Amino acid sequence: MAVEIVMPRMGLTMEEGTVVAWLKRENQTVAKGEPLLEIETDKSTVEIESPGEGVLSQILVKPGETVPVGAVIGYLTAPGERLQSAPSAPAVGSSSASVQSAARVAAPTALEVGLPGASSKVKASPAARRLARQYQVDLAEIIGTGPGGRVVAWNVREFAGQVIDAKQAQLVRASPVAQKAAADLSVDLRQVKGTGPGGWITRADVERSARQATVGVPAVQPPVIGEKIDLTRQQRIMAERMASSFRETPHFYLHVDVDARRLAALRENLLKRAKEHFGVHLTYTDFLVKYCALVLRQHPKVLQQWAGDGLFQMRNINIGLAMDTPNGLVVPVIHEADQLSLAEISRRRTELSERAQAGKLLPQDLELGVFTITNLGMFGIDYFDAILNPPQAAILAVGRIKERALVEAGQVIAAPMMTLSLSVDHRVLDGATAAKFLGDLVEYLENPDFAQV
Repeated sequence: MAVEIVMPRMGLTMEEGTVVAWLKRENQTVAKGEPLLEIETDKSTVEIESPGEGVLSQILVKPGETVPVGAVIGYLTAPGERLQSAPSAPAVGSSSASVQSAARVAAPTALEVGLPGASSKVKASPAARRLARQYQVDLAEIIGTGPGGRVVAWNVREFAGQVIDAKQAQLVRASPVAQKAAADLSVDLRQVKGTGPGGWITRADVERSARQATVGVPAVQPPVIGEKIDLTRQQRIMAERMASSFRETPHFYLHVDVDARRLAALRENLLKRAKEHFGVHLTYTDFLVKYCALVLRQHPKVLQQWAGDGLFQMRNINIGLAMDTPNGLVVPVIHEADQLSLAEISRRRTELSERAQAGKLLPQDLELGVFTITNLGMFGIDYFDAILNPPQAAILAVGRIKERALVEAGQVIAAPMMTLSLSVDHRVLDGATAAKFLGDLVEYLENPDFAQV
């Protein structure tokens, strides 16, 4: 029985994925659980295991091609079994649907027979039947491209998109990402010429249309002396999120200087002990995560997020750390940081950093953050303002610890100082609330207690 290999949903926000490499060739035997291919999501590169045992009989999506979640990207068959028909590769930019696993066996189940939109006379995979019910379309009207003419999930999504578009007097075929971009940029998709496979409208088509509408002429091409740099998927997604954040979110900023003498002394006192007993190297970032977690627990309003037309209260204190990697900026998350010791935070930060540098972060490493810390002190930066990491309400920017003039008891002395900048979503927090949070954080940093860590 042929098994569909589909583009899995590797995270709550994933809508499409790119095949980076197949680790097996066509007609090669594969064991269940054996690494089968690598995919790139909007956040990381992930190795996908084989959903079953058999032969990789057909690869539908080549390396470098992007398809929506749920699209069939290949087939597994039993040794000696042959596909009854040659399925076509899914087009880039189709609608996506939630997928709960990396494969579906291409056979209907008894529970699905007789349900609306799931005629037992039509050969269809379970995923196709579920989508048919979801989109309220008749499977009998859909031409299947799976083995033996079986209707697969891709066929249902394509047909449903055509039905929906046909009701609009003009066929508009656009990917979910393109549809969102069109809504954000107020672009009429019916006026956009698609350049994707089969005429599908891509995000680039929408953005090009928006630029042309703004200036009234085609977008100017860069000088021939320049060379276009191809962005990684991760860089492109991050750029879009940051641009969207700055454009759509009303920011305000709070700055404060921190007397870091006691913090530096505490770190120095704990360095050797932490290395000997826990095998970790404590950094100032570890202390910042620990103290931010404690203060966030005292200021739950900072955990709130803007949800379109209101506020949503987050509960778990999951702190993201902005990290520079060969593939661009990523923000892995230390989950429930308030429940971790300083050594546990340090160990977790080190693990995330190593995986980030290797491009091996898992989707769950990048999800559910409620607050972000970005530290450029190691690059010699004194202070800076950060752009919010949506949908979070605040991000803390940290500069280097450097000896500066400090007035104490009427005397000017040299002391290690650190400048913090808090960027805030004004829809969620007002100035006083954010200032109280920052003030309490400074109190912790200037008066650190061994018992706290």
